Amino acid sequence: MAYKIPKAEVLAEAIQAALKEQSTVVSQNRFAILVNDQLKKVDPEYTASEERIRRVALYRKLAKVEIQTREAEERSRNVRCPVCGSKTKRIQNETVYGGKVTLGYKCRACGYWTGMRRRVPTRYIFYGDGAKFPVPDESVRPLDQTPS
Repeated sequence: MAYKIPKAEVLAEAIQAALKEQSTVVSQNRFAILVNDQLKKVDPEYTASEERIRRVALYRKLAKVEIQTREAEERSRNVRCPVCGSKTKRIQNETVYGGKVTLGYKCRACGYWTGMRRRVPTRYIFYGDGAKFPVPDESVRPLDQTPS
């Protein structure tokens, strides 16, 4: 079966249409099915992979993405982000003695982060414009804030 790979602009339009149809999608697989259905309306031979759909949605800021992860046994390394493919930045802290300690790594593009033990993405939740992005619980606040 022959297939065609759509240009990024066509894919972006399909992503927007899929998110208008369903504003919150709780899995990358389901999101890919919705987007590919939209692509088939344009050209029956168009198809795109789950990873490409996720990356285009992130790069073009078409959706907010919540990344759920699990910790793996191996240590993390300063490599490419597993979510968007961008370079990760080292998170460092200065010790009392003036040395530097690496605490983890953070992606500047999508917000993915990992500590010294590698965090593996397990689920992506996509939010369109009309969806309510989860707000952190008010009882959990940063340490530098005191209750009023």
